[in-house]
Amino acid sequence: MLVSTIIANGRLLADVPNTAFYTDAEALFAVNASWKDIYATLADGGDDYYTKSVYFNSSALTADPNRQYTYFYNLPTDFYKLRLFQYQGQGGPQFWPIERMNTANFGNTQNTPSYRIVGQSTTALSNGGQIMLFTTYLAPNYVFWYIPAPNTYLIANILTDDISYPLSMIPEIIAYQVAIEIRRKQNVPVEDKEKRRNELLKTMIKQITRDDNRGETPKNVLSQGFGGYV
Repeated sequence: MLVSTIIANGRLLADVPNTAFYTDAEALFAVNASWKDIYATLADGGDDYYTKSVYFNSSALTADPNRQYTYFYNLPTDFYKLRLFQYQGQGGPQFWPIERMNTANFGNTQNTPSYRIVGQSTTALSNGGQIMLFTTYLAPNYVFWYIPAPNTYLIANILTDDISYPLSMIPEIIAYQVAIEIRRKQNVPVEDKEKRRNELLKTMIKQITRDDNRGETPKNVLSQGFGGYV
């Protein structure tokens, strides 16, 4: 839905005699704040609608001159949150997860790679920091799955910018937040609007809950179309 439409809907949902005092710039601030909160929830529990992947080989890594078996990789400039980091296993095409190194074992060498996200890169390649990779096995290939930073919408583009996501309730949630801010500025009660916004948020969270650790349900192939088996 267009940002301008979300703002217009928020003015209608405010249900007050006058909303002209509340400028588009103020409404856009509420839109951006609400969208970033929702985006953080999507990044924590949602599907991979926004996820990007970057494949690279070991030549993209920079060795740490002060520590053996330690390498750096510049994060993408639009990096927001890591989804998954994988390396290619020895002697096969499969990719395996790289686990996050805990501080108790920080920097120690090990047979399988581990990582930490550290610092801010000063290179021209990235301003989003670096991943520090610890490994005695330098894999031929890696893949870096990440969620990019959320958009910040500008006043000049509210007639063309679109907040898109498969869950159609998200623009409605943001519109309710705009309505709440309008009513707050007029010292009008907001409880009923907050209640509806929270109901929509709960429904959204239920729909995007991720369960990565739950395996697929095993099936008995003999029970599929063969008599005598259940």
